Amino acid sequence: MGAVFTQAISFLLIILVGYLFKFFGLLETKDGHTVSKIILNLTLPATIIIGFNTIEINSTLIILMSLGLLANFLLITIGGFLWRKKSSADQALMMFSQAGYNIGNFTIPFVQGFFPQAIPFIGSFDTGNALMIFGGTPLLADKMTGQKRGTRGVKDVIFSLFRSPSFSTYIAMIILALVNITIPESVLGVVELFASGNAFLSMFMIGLYLELAISRVDLVKVAKLLFTRYALGISLALIFYFLLPLPKIVRLSLVLVALAPVGTVSTINMVAYGNKTSLSGFLSSISIIISLLLMTTALIFMGL
Repeated sequence: MGAVFTQAISFLLIILVGYLFKFFGLLETKDGHTVSKIILNLTLPATIIIGFNTIEINSTLIILMSLGLLANFLLITIGGFLWRKKSSADQALMMFSQAGYNIGNFTIPFVQGFFPQAIPFIGSFDTGNALMIFGGTPLLADKMTGQKRGTRGVKDVIFSLFRSPSFSTYIAMIILALVNITIPESVLGVVELFASGNAFLSMFMIGLYLELAISRVDLVKVAKLLFTRYALGISLALIFYFLLPLPKIVRLSLVLVALAPVGTVSTINMVAYGNKTSLSGFLSSISIIISLLLMTTALIFMGL
């Protein structure tokens, strides 16, 4: 319990430091883009490599990939149904606020220090998650809202997936596991140097991106969106933990992803489907804080 609580406080402090750097003009929001490139192209793939290096591909990992797909499909469909009578932009906002999980930039950094054995399970779920947020979710949003903003061919979707270094790393490590190849310890020692900076950079980037200014009207809308997301997320977490016949470590991993914040790509799609950048940015920022509190609470109650 102490390790989890310490990790949560540390993350909050790093996020605060990142925000204060922006607030006092030492850095700007645009500097977060540079940090993001370092994370996505270097430290996060290194973390995935370490987490996946000794895994064995089995039915559990296949189940987790499928759950990543199914959870996204279910939540975006529910979101579209709940706000089906609102404008197409608002309906899309509800859909993208429910589906898509921030796993690479938040969930994996959160667990890598004290619960690294969960990374292969979380990463397997993220593989299905990525398939939806880069392809399936926009297609569903187009169908339910009547917009045509996300319609793309299969080639475009595949290209988008493999443009993601984390997704490419997942696939590469899964292939290596299938042919029983592990990376030597001498090489892992170098990889660990890069992976060690992932958690700090991820939280510092979140601080740089943190947005706290929003109108009262938009604040009410965000409150409704986040209440729905976490009501559904907590329900999903309870189903994962108490009803699935899987090992405890797998169920713990699923609880964490169910409570994860809104995905970065989902936030981008909110704007692409006609919503304000300030609203989607604020929603994403607050969801990170809420998820940090909920994930910490869940781990403490589950006795990690």
